[in-house]
Amino acid sequence: MPWITAEDVNIVDANGVKATSFKMYPNTSGELDWKRYGSRDGVGAWSVAIDRQGSVSSTSYSLSEFDLGDTIKTSAGALLTRHDGPGITVFYSALVPQAVVADLQDFLIDTSLLMALRTETKTGELPNLYLMENRELLAEVSLSDGINLGFEDGYYKTFGTRPGIYIRTDLPTTELQRLLAHEYAHRVLDGVAKAKTLPAWLAEGLSRYYEFDIALAGPRPQASRLRQFGSADVARTAARAGSLFTLAELDRQSDWNKRPTEDLVTLQYAEAYMAIRYLNETYGPLSGRDVVAEIGRGSSLASSMLAVTGQKLGLFESNFKAWLIDWSDPEQTAIANYLAALDVILADRDAILDQRKQNILQRQNANEAVRTRAALVKASKKLIADLDQLSPPEAAAAVNQEAGEYFGTILKWLSLELESAETQSNDSLFLANAMIPEVNARFFLLRSSISNLRFVFNLSE
Repeated sequence: MPWITAEDVNIVDANGVKATSFKMYPNTSGELDWKRYGSRDGVGAWSVAIDRQGSVSSTSYSLSEFDLGDTIKTSAGALLTRHDGPGITVFYSALVPQAVVADLQDFLIDTSLLMALRTETKTGELPNLYLMENRELLAEVSLSDGINLGFEDGYYKTFGTRPGIYIRTDLPTTELQRLLAHEYAHRVLDGVAKAKTLPAWLAEGLSRYYEFDIALAGPRPQASRLRQFGSADVARTAARAGSLFTLAELDRQSDWNKRPTEDLVTLQYAEAYMAIRYLNETYGPLSGRDVVAEIGRGSSLASSMLAVTGQKLGLFESNFKAWLIDWSDPEQTAIANYLAALDVILADRDAILDQRKQNILQRQNANEAVRTRAALVKASKKLIADLDQLSPPEAAAAVNQEAGEYFGTILKWLSLELESAETQSNDSLFLANAMIPEVNARFFLLRSSISNLRFVFNLSE
């Protein structure tokens, strides 16, 4: 099975093929730990093989079906099983793991409590939840409900005989949770609006806003942070290129569902999300909710925006676009600045190692060998001193620690080579050469961590 990281992405090899094995190195204390998220692993026997420099050991375990004991069946465009939980009823199709049913039931309860706090709104009873094993089945069910699914992976339905939230479940865990939070946000906003129709950009933007807000408060925020930054950067790039939609073009849900390309679909969500960020960050964190409440009291969008922001809708839109062109996320900017400074130190590290190669290729007498190796030790001490001058953001603390461990390993290695030159001792040279695999491993760890940090914060290499 593929190796899934904490960011809910698959590790791939150089050819883009999903990896089923992964090379790892211990920390400076000799400890090694890892996590592989296997929420989609099937029932049966499993084993993990651990290869330690050619010595292979393995451990086995088994996964059994989580049984909720549900027996009541119902038809809703597909044959579904009914599960009655505490304050919530879930209907799920045949191939939805029952552990997923239980997890999403608990997640929706938690999401409801958090949404009530975030929006200062009474969220009421939980809606029924309909879980489909894949998008194909969801599409079939949506047709029976009179819903045009389009490109969506879920929807919230308020009419007919089976109102509730409908979603597919064959998604990574954090993506599935965001999808459920998004659709539940629609349900809450519908209540605030007193069932009046909202402009699509307002409804979708707020739902995306709370989707990320709830996800970032959860146990694996990095998985959602990378999607959040990606969405924000899509909108900013379009703003700088002058290719944003007008808000009027994002008003009607029917237009929203008919975008012809994936890029346009991505852009409309990204733009709506950033419009809400601008609204809430400029006029107060409940401004979006307040606009919805004004619409619920019978006001038009223009009147509602004027009441909440003091600005006409056209001025709000032009100010939003100007803001977005110049927008930068403080955390993302801090990470980018830190990595730029670290790149400078790593360039100095490259120069040290290049000089070491040149020294080895040259015929040097004993005094020259001591002098050149002492210079390398001095330069490696400067690497550590320069790193100590950096102030890493919280999200870069682990990378900074790995950099310190790596530079410390380089210093120890080059100090042994200097000691060998000073004493003409083969013992010191043997110890120095024995450190080369560790030096390479530390660099691999640091490079991987830097790459992952760039990935999460949507920064180019």
